[in-house]
Parts: sequence; structure tokens; C-alpha cells
Amino acid sequence: MKPLWKMRWSDVLWDLTLYALALLMVFPFFWLLTTSLKPPRFILSVPPTIIPTVVTWNNYVEVFRKANVALLYFNTLRFALVSTFCIVLTSSIAGYVFAKYRFPLKNVIFVIMISTMMVPFQSYMIPLFLMMVKLHVVDNYLGLQLPYLVQAMGTFFMRQNFEAFPDVYLEAARIEGASEFAIMRRIALPNLQSAMGGISIFVFASTWDNLIWPLIITSTAKNYVWQLGLAMFKQQYTVDYGQFTAAAMVVVAPVILFFIVFRTRIMSGITLTGIK
Repeated sequence: MKPLWKMRWSDVLWDLTLYALALLMVFPFFWLLTTSLKPPRFILSVPPTIIPTVVTWNNYVEVFRKANVALLYFNTLRFALVSTFCIVLTSSIAGYVFAKYRFPLKNVIFVIMISTMMVPFQSYMIPLFLMMVKLHVVDNYLGLQLPYLVQAMGTFFMRQNFEAFPDVYLEAARIEGASEFAIMRRIALPNLQSAMGGISIFVFASTWDNLIWPLIITSTAKNYVWQLGLAMFKQQYTVDYGQFTAAAMVVVAPVILFFIVFRTRIMSGITLTGIK
């Protein structure tokens, strides 16, 4: 980064604009955090206070008292991690095949698969539920997990990355006598770790925040994920905003940690290139 005195005024104004937009995006999260630390009488005070004058941890204590936090974390982490692993694995293999191999009806199959991305979940959630009923997996982990083992968006994302990967590396490995599986495992996939890290955070965040499918497929508290667990802090006509925001902070913490751990791969993966 250039020193301030060597930057043009246009660059300074552009940087200040970006910083202002970044603060604007972070503000809702900051408001969520401060609200979770406020006593009830300060949450809906007029005028509202951004930074609490009195800090309390009672909201977090009530969250751990009312909810089975360990079970909710276990169910949600299992759902999110298994979904992430399976989707990244299947997307990488399918993306590699679509990018580097020729076979009959390749483009037709790819277009059909990609077209499923345009179909909203609400239009097929009832047939999907009826399918789970016939498989006798309603209100258990298998019914929750089955629809989240493959994802068309992940396949498209990885295919675009593999398209940018030079074929000369693969041809050189074939000349050396490497098998097709070894080429993919030892050459193609290691060079696209940034793309795999990028798709991992998107899949993990989307499954962690998923509400509609767990709401449909589960009905007992032992199978609830965190998004359903948040409903424990709502009453029929009112909401305890202090406890609700504290529970929301407990829910969002693993996603923030996941992003911090994989942030470098996420940023490089978004550029749609995997060449080191």
C-alpha cells in the first residue's frame, strides 16, 4: 500500500468510500453484538443506544439454560460439515470430468444439470419431502442430509476452475504412466485448493443457515439444528430480543471462525483460478 502522501486524491476518496461501505456492512453485526449485552430495559429504549451503558451476560446465561446448546451444535455441525465435505468432493470430481474429458452428450448433461440452479427450492420441496417419506427417513439425520450431498452450483464453479488449468500438466503425467485417478488426485486437485476452499465456505455458510429444509423434515427437538433452536427464544406475541440476539451470536460464531481460518483460500478461490 502506498504512503498517504504519494496517493492521488481520487484514490484517497475511493479508499474512504470503500471503508465507509465496509463499516456500513459490519454495523448490523455490531448492533447484534451490543444488543445481546444489554439489559431488557435498554434494548427498546428511545432514543436507542448503540453502545450499552450497562453490560450484562445474563442473556447468554439464559441461552445455555433454555437450550441444549451441545446437541444443537452437534446436529448443526454434523449437517454442515458432512454437506461441505460431500459437495466439495462431488463437485471437484464432476467439475474435473466435465472440464477435461470428452464423452457423448457431455454438453447436454451439463446444461441440464446447470438448469437446475434456476429452479427455486420452494417449487420442489413438497415432492422432495414425499420422496423422504417413501424412504422412511423423515425426522432423522439421514432425511436431513440426503438432499445436501451434491450441488449443481459447486460443479459449475469447479468446472470453470478446471477449464483454466493447463492440459499440458495432465498430458505430461499420462506420458509418465500415471493413471487417470492419480492425475486427478495428485495433480489437478492439489492445484485447485484455493477454489475448493472458496466453495467450502459458501456451502458451509448456506447449510449452517438453512432453515426451510430442517423445518420441513424434522419435528422433534433431538433432531433440531440451530436455526430451529432459535425459535425457543420466541414467544407467541413477543420476542425477548436480548436472549434472541445472544442466541444468534452463539449461532454465527462458528461461521465467523470458519471464514477466518479459510479467508485466504476464499479470496483466491473467488478469482476463479487455481494455478499456483
